[in-house]
Amino acid sequence: MALDRVIEFGEPITRLAVNTDIAADPLLEVHGHRGRAVVHANTGVRYEGEHRIDWRPATDNLAGFSRPDGLQVRVDGKDVLIRTTGDTGEWRTLSGHTTPITAVTTCPTPGGPLVVSASVGGTIRLWDPRSGEQLRIGAPGGRVDHVVSIVGPDGRPRIVSGDDDGNVQIWNPRLPPVPRIGPVSTRGFSDRVAQEDLLDRGTLVEALRDVLRPGDDDGPTVITVEGAWGSGKSTLLELVKNRLPTPPTATRPRRRFTVSQADRMLYRPPAGTEPPEQKPTKIKPMIHPLVVSFNPWRHQSSEQVWAGLAKAVTEAAESAIMPHQNNRERYWFARNAGRVDRRHLQRQLWRRIFSPLLSFAGLGFGLSVLGALTKINLGWAWWATAGLAAAGVVHTGLRYLFGKASAFLPGELFAGPVVSNAFSATTTDSLIRDPYYNARSGYLYLVQHDIRALLRDLETHRHRLILLIDDLDRCTPRTTAQVFEAINVFLSDDFPATRFVLGLDTAVVASHVDHAYKELADAKIVTHPDDPSPGWTFLRKLVQLPVRLPRTTEDNVDRILLAQLGPVHREEPHADAEVPVEPVITAEAAVIPGTATVEQVVVAIEQHAEVREHLRHRLKAQPEQSVREEKRLLNVWQFYLRVLVSEDVRQASHLVAVAEIATRWPAYLHRLRGGWQELADALDDDVQWGATIARLGFTYSDRKAAVNLRDLLRDCDAQAVARLATRLF
Repeated sequence: MALDRVIEFGEPITRLAVNTDIAADPLLEVHGHRGRAVVHANTGVRYEGEHRIDWRPATDNLAGFSRPDGLQVRVDGKDVLIRTTGDTGEWRTLSGHTTPITAVTTCPTPGGPLVVSASVGGTIRLWDPRSGEQLRIGAPGGRVDHVVSIVGPDGRPRIVSGDDDGNVQIWNPRLPPVPRIGPVSTRGFSDRVAQEDLLDRGTLVEALRDVLRPGDDDGPTVITVEGAWGSGKSTLLELVKNRLPTPPTATRPRRRFTVSQADRMLYRPPAGTEPPEQKPTKIKPMIHPLVVSFNPWRHQSSEQVWAGLAKAVTEAAESAIMPHQNNRERYWFARNAGRVDRRHLQRQLWRRIFSPLLSFAGLGFGLSVLGALTKINLGWAWWATAGLAAAGVVHTGLRYLFGKASAFLPGELFAGPVVSNAFSATTTDSLIRDPYYNARSGYLYLVQHDIRALLRDLETHRHRLILLIDDLDRCTPRTTAQVFEAINVFLSDDFPATRFVLGLDTAVVASHVDHAYKELADAKIVTHPDDPSPGWTFLRKLVQLPVRLPRTTEDNVDRILLAQLGPVHREEPHADAEVPVEPVITAEAAVIPGTATVEQVVVAIEQHAEVREHLRHRLKAQPEQSVREEKRLLNVWQFYLRVLVSEDVRQASHLVAVAEIATRWPAYLHRLRGGWQELADALDDDVQWGATIARLGFTYSDRKAAVNLRDLLRDCDAQAVARLATRLF
């Protein structure tokens, strides 16, 4: 190994630590008997500042250590014992030191970590744990008690050693550059519906699709997709919807809907809509699904629920049976013509198509008459009046025969169902423009009538409505009851066949039903003997197919992390990563030629193998697996990485525990403020832990949270987590 530099401190070094919060500027913390000094590892210049807090000490634990990649290392006198993932359980011995080993650590390389060991005799040896071969030897001269690895300014690994003569050596083992850790790239995740199946529920989606596929045979009318919040109900409903596409009806685009056609329709409204043209065939036409999504939690009253439901069904039906704009305008005008003041609207139509040239012709006629009475020669006025009158008649006729009806009538007539008699006065235009029918009491019958007529038209066009109602457990108890009342209306004989798929948490919805009908006097009589309350019995009577979502398990964590954070960076073996064996190098030796230069790769910190392993381990340790909670933890984790402006792998790993604390126990953070270091110090003492928890305000009812918090701190570096939590919280 070549020696980059020696930093002299003049007294035996008792502790050596490194800080890599800023990867391009690692710091060394050196302790002696008389004090502490912090220097820049790349230059040896003393560091001024205190914003670095996460120090990684040089390894002096001869009991050994384990890495997330499966490498295990321990010391046995003069030998290093290693065991890798591929070993069958036997420890392999790395022999070479002639004096007892004093320190051991690892050094990163593109091909995998190497093992670094130091001894009393003052030698530093570099080992390949895969082959067991010794690759490098360095001889500082004095006893080496501390070794740690960093990344140099050229991207190549460096080994830092501290001896009992008070010197810190920066060794360059001439290894290929390691991937540079870049800042976190992800910016967090929303709670939107996923577009891919991350929980391996493809068979469940296909089964629901087969059940919902329209046919002539009867099937379950009301289906529930049941699960707790964050269990993936919305995503499952979206996946089912994507598996049931609705092809538009093959209809011929019609010509524009003209004023003359609207005038005739107002004079004599059509009896109904025309069925689609079908060629004679022996095969019965297929029934197509029309899947409509509806979120009732956006509405409060029963009028708003029905209005929103009607709007969702209308928009979906327009795309299915009225794909062309001209057909859509003709359909809605025909439907609305029977429920408005037709005579008044007809008069307004004629008044609006009346050409302004006729007004000028009338003015010219008046001037001509005035000229005749006053004996003023205005002969030209008669000709102008006749010309204007002729042009006005032609213009009016063109408007009547070829003008677009929607240009002369309120647009609401051509966009959807309107409230009855809404056009009886101009002051009611604001009511018409309400996109939710401007919900008012007493109009529910009209809305239900509109939906029933629309469903019959869908049935005529061989479409069957499938209504997906999500987030029912987010609604108020009254809104939940109103949605169920609306479903009961759909299930009546007056409505064409309709199917419902409800996404809900049964415990919450049953409680809502109990609350909405709490005045029910005979609750015990109507309750099923196997149900705890009438709400459960109501669901039992309404639902024909309850589908319980399987519990999210730790087996789904890897797939979720891959989808959210991308693949873990893995170095492919290549020739440049092979490390040749070199002879013993002393501090006075010449520089040894290194391996070929390799372009350094920048790896986002969330794709680093060690960081990903910590995320994976802690997410799998959660008591309740939930995609929503996992997203929350990742959001908090990446946010604090940005706050600390950190690219250090170890600090990012410690932050996983900090993010878990913030997301699992937000109700206790105000109590824990200022007590993190005490908790870390009391971790292994039951009496001290109990006293600390009590002082922080935890009572007997909080014992479960205290136990789980202690288990978390035991599973990580409690001191490092405490320092980060003190800084961030």
